[in-house]
Amino acid sequence: MKCCNLLIFIILLIVVLSIGVYYIYYRHHVYDLEYLEPEVFEDVNYDVDLLIGTWQSGSIFYRFDIDRVGVTWDVEDDILEAEASHLKWELKCSRFIHYYNMESGGVIPKFYTIKYLDLNKLIFIDEYANEFVFVKVVE
Repeated sequence: MKCCNLLIFIILLIVVLSIGVYYIYYRHHVYDLEYLEPEVFEDVNYDVDLLIGTWQSGSIFYRFDIDRVGVTWDVEDDILEAEASHLKWELKCSRFIHYYNMESGGVIPKFYTIKYLDLNKLIFIDEYANEFVFVKVVE
């Protein structure tokens, strides 16, 4: 009986060690960043001052202010600038983040990547590869 228990223990130990070695080996090769191409991590630095102002895409408007706050509204939904949703924003390299305050007290971040930005045109994409093209509104 002791021999049978010892044999089962040795077999279980070998199985557990094999799984551990496989996991460590697999994890190292799949998630090690040195295997990814360097251009994946290249970011373009955009000038924050170019964002300041009001932007339009169809019926959707964004206004980004110098103090990193802004508003968004959709005239198609009969919402005007006075009734707009408030947000805070930040731009780090090409990463463009909007923080929306919820009425219940929470904050919802939305992440975008800027593809193009100049004085008159703004193009960014969201996490699902949806592209948004805005033109600056002359005030």
